[in-house]
Amino acid sequence: MKLTKIKIQNYRCFGEEQIIDFDDLTAFIGNNCSGKTTAMSALNCIFSNNSNDRILKRSDFHLPHDKSWNSLDHQELFIEAVFVFDELAEKDADLSAIPVFFKSFVVDEPGGTPYLRIRLEASWEKSNNIEGAIENKVYYITCSESEAITESAKSPANRKDLDQIRVIYVPAVRDPLKQLKNTSGTMINQIMSKVNWSDESQKQINDSIEALNQSFLAEKGISVISESINSQWKMYDSDSRYTNAQLRFNSTDIDSSIKNSEVVFSPAPMAKECSIDELSDGLRSLFYISLVDSILNVEIQIKQEMPSYPEQLSFSFTPPVLTIIALEEPENHIAPHLIGKLVHNLKSIASKSNAQTILSSHSSSIIKRVEPENLRYFRIDSRHDTTSVRSLTLPDKEKLSDQYKYIKEAVKAYPELYFAKLVILGEGDSEEIILPKVWNAKNGDTDISGISIVPLGGRHVNHFWRLLNDLKIPHITLLDLDRERDGGGWGRIAYAVEQLIQYNPEKKSLLQSDKGTISLDAMKKWNVSDNMDLWIKWLEENDVFFSSPLDIDFLMLEQYKDVYISTLESSEGPQLMVSEEGKKHRNKIIDIETQGKTSLPEYTERIENDVHSTLKECGGDGATYSDEQKRLMIWYTYFFLNRGKPSTHIEALSRIDNEQLKTTMPDVLCRLIASAEKKLKETM
Repeated sequence: MKLTKIKIQNYRCFGEEQIIDFDDLTAFIGNNCSGKTTAMSALNCIFSNNSNDRILKRSDFHLPHDKSWNSLDHQELFIEAVFVFDELAEKDADLSAIPVFFKSFVVDEPGGTPYLRIRLEASWEKSNNIEGAIENKVYYITCSESEAITESAKSPANRKDLDQIRVIYVPAVRDPLKQLKNTSGTMINQIMSKVNWSDESQKQINDSIEALNQSFLAEKGISVISESINSQWKMYDSDSRYTNAQLRFNSTDIDSSIKNSEVVFSPAPMAKECSIDELSDGLRSLFYISLVDSILNVEIQIKQEMPSYPEQLSFSFTPPVLTIIALEEPENHIAPHLIGKLVHNLKSIASKSNAQTILSSHSSSIIKRVEPENLRYFRIDSRHDTTSVRSLTLPDKEKLSDQYKYIKEAVKAYPELYFAKLVILGEGDSEEIILPKVWNAKNGDTDISGISIVPLGGRHVNHFWRLLNDLKIPHITLLDLDRERDGGGWGRIAYAVEQLIQYNPEKKSLLQSDKGTISLDAMKKWNVSDNMDLWIKWLEENDVFFSSPLDIDFLMLEQYKDVYISTLESSEGPQLMVSEEGKKHRNKIIDIETQGKTSLPEYTERIENDVHSTLKECGGDGATYSDEQKRLMIWYTYFFLNRGKPSTHIEALSRIDNEQLKTTMPDVLCRLIASAEKKLKETM
């Protein structure tokens, strides 16, 4: 039995119905106050062991953004949980959940997998009570999800049966110490109190307790204290039921003693023991999760024991058929190097037949360790102050397996994009270094601005546009134009236009001209020397920018050539063998250029070779580039094809101060930053 989805309507920040799908392990992500805690609380309203968690208040009902409680007379909410029973299709599976819920099963078609619908319905009405009149009821819904719910399809749910599903909610601000002690209501107490003690064990323990107390009281000092307590008490109260006040070393029976039991820790057999009180907050949190894991293991053993040894059961209770662990911000108090182990253990809990795990987190260290398919993205619609929940849209796993793997790994590598106010997508490592630097020069730190710069590769940008559009996260894209490279130039422009139209069909009008509809396939074959400015400008208006004419490396080198050259040691830089007076001499390219020897045939040949290297196989001959740009390709080849791009950019940018960068940065980067600033203002 596993939870497969919940439906929420008009509960707190949830307005219109939202459906949240669940896996064995499901992670809620999103910014603060986006509804993650509310979704966990919704499950608590139906399945919590604590009856106080199941009490609804007026504030639990959604208040529309254009209403006040004084103007609202009535409101209704519902929370519905849907469970599936995959164990029916498995051999030797645990079928303990079937008898409990069998009468309420729903099957949509012959041979279909049965499922269970449990629905809390509640209404609030204005009344003389300041909280109003609140009515609520939990039902089994016995009709298909595709059908409208009628009164005849509602069957009251018995609380005893609902207790077979247990939700353990662990809030972000938590007191693990309370749960780790064997006190009433805690997990450890619930299972310890159900141990089946043999008569012989009970007698031995009770006799030992009595002997211990007698030895305790035999001490003269203890006797003095005890007699003083008893005599003074008699001066205050004469109730015959409480005549004698006695000092005891321990409890008087086994049940009382169990309540004083606790876990202790010791590094080695002769070392000092440590109690739970002495652990750090982080270790307490870790041990609390470990304790949940342990108890779930015990409950599995209890179920295995029941059919095998019905007359000699170790415990006198039947465990819940499903435990849902709802854990907020598991990273709290945990050292970074333990995060991986923590997530691994949470996955281990989720893999148990009797458990599922839900977690929420703002930590990229947690999120990158969760499969993207298991993420649920929460976002507040600022227009209506309501929560929307979405799963991540990934490429089709069967048809686009390579792209699926790439995108999956990329979003795991840059999980901060989920929490960004704005995402800037770039081609690769160079953008990841350059864009934060130019943004900082004008606007300060990107983290403070809420910007994530994510290098994901131009050929996969369509998947990220779809992902970010679905999640409604504002984004800007910087692509390489790659003019005269294979697939570049018009090919890049046509690709960008095609993808934009896919997500914004109304933009198809752009392809209409006096001569009819423009074919994007034909556009890819347009003459590379044709003017591209009009299309580039239109794409910029739609937040797609191009590093023109080639890529961002060439763009920066063209703007700051002297700075890049200044990073070289005297022995570094491109060189050329030149024939002079019948002998070959090694010359530095920088010397050839500064001494005006650019007419040398060897230099001309070098330019042709490096143009070919820069524009790559199947590329052009550089006809659309100026003579100066062609000469620059010698340096481009040296810096960015033969050396590491990141280290080259880092060294050069370290020599440009913010003021210089702000006033001299390439025009396209100025326009990109202006667009980003505008988008950030719109999100405020």
